[in-house]
Amino acid sequence: MLALMWPAAEIARIAAEALEARADALRLEQAVRGLDAMPEIQFHPLLAAGFEAAGFGVLREHPYPGQPGRRPRHAERERCDLVLTPSPAMTIRDPVAELKARDAVAGTLFAPLADTLAVSPGIGPDEAFWLEVKLVGQFCFTPGVPGPNRAYSSELLSIVTADIPKLARDRLIRHAALMVILFSADAATAEHDLAAFIHRCLNRGLPVASPDFCRFPIPDLIGNTECTVCLTPVRPDHPEA
Repeated sequence: MLALMWPAAEIARIAAEALEARADALRLEQAVRGLDAMPEIQFHPLLAAGFEAAGFGVLREHPYPGQPGRRPRHAERERCDLVLTPSPAMTIRDPVAELKARDAVAGTLFAPLADTLAVSPGIGPDEAFWLEVKLVGQFCFTPGVPGPNRAYSSELLSIVTADIPKLARDRLIRHAALMVILFSADAATAEHDLAAFIHRCLNRGLPVASPDFCRFPIPDLIGNTECTVCLTPVRPDHPEA
């Protein structure tokens, strides 16, 4: 039932439409720099606005639930780029905050009420959709000068060993995906290179499902003419999943 709440194809479409709208706005402004000149962090609010307009709740830089029983300090916790909830009014329960709340009342008169007092509002982490976003460009500004991205292949393939395992290993996450925003010289390059990326994931035994793709053209300002949104669902990688 929960899996039906989060159709990957629909999430990819919403993301691509939000980015295409921004690309169109830049073109109408006759901006000297296009969508492919923006740093990765600036894509997060664009995507968040698109998901919110579609009726989802969006949390940015939200802490991962973490491993059961651990109580890391706030600054030590890993954070996910975007976390979606079924509606804007919904928040996500924080297991770490609940553990710390129980610790705070242990040994006090309120200890018998610990389980009640510690429960935070919102849905469980297993009901939300956890989304990591990565930006890769065949052509980019380095540093401040447009040209071929010499680290293009390594940047694309290095994602395999970073965000996918992070999403898969958290025991309280059931719905997750890696979104790669790829700028390329043409559609054929995007298809070839994203296929290589998916094959690398499979060869390493990573728990990924079939990706969904959406693409749209962008003005050729630095060498890129296509933007492809590749959403690769990540399955839980633990025994009780």
